[in-house]
Amino acid sequence: MKKGLRLPTILIYLFLSSLLIYFVSLGNYEFISYAVVVGLLYYVVLRADRYYDFPVYSIWLFGIWIVSHMLGGALYFGGTRLYDLVLIPLFNGGGEFVILKYDQLIHVYCYVAFAILVYFMLKKHFKEGQTKALIIFTILAAIGVGLLNEVVEFGMVVFADAADAVGGYYNTALDLVFNLVGAVMGVFIAKEFDK
Repeated sequence: MKKGLRLPTILIYLFLSSLLIYFVSLGNYEFISYAVVVGLLYYVVLRADRYYDFPVYSIWLFGIWIVSHMLGGALYFGGTRLYDLVLIPLFNGGGEFVILKYDQLIHVYCYVAFAILVYFMLKKHFKEGQTKALIIFTILAAIGVGLLNEVVEFGMVVFADAADAVGGYYNTALDLVFNLVGAVMGVFIAKEFDK
């Protein structure tokens, strides 16, 4: 394992194990599943790092997303789940069409982290001078991961009876918009730090 990753890896798996026990005690199948999935994703990133040699900061960012994501489902403030908390009321179209919630901020952050990882994965397969193509394919691949994420959320609705927790059409559409924003930001952050 790369220097600088042992501590976050230990902390992330201790955190996920603790939350897994907590969610099992609540019978929260949605976040039990998420804990398992993000634990596996972190493992895949660590394995991929052996080949792609990601910058250490990118794996730290991914680990911070895991913690932020899981806390979104575990913490409540005044009876409101952190994921549903409106941070800054920029727009209120009624119902779940509200901007800016913790959920949306975490989607931006998540896809910043994913885009950075994807950038360094794809860079290994692009030739020097193909920067525009690398940027476009990084954004497309990152938002493709975002689409997969929404399929997983749909799976939670179907198999874990989490329809209230995941949200409806506006939630899914806003998630995709914020995923795109994060992917665009992430690719340019990666490019800037890729010297």
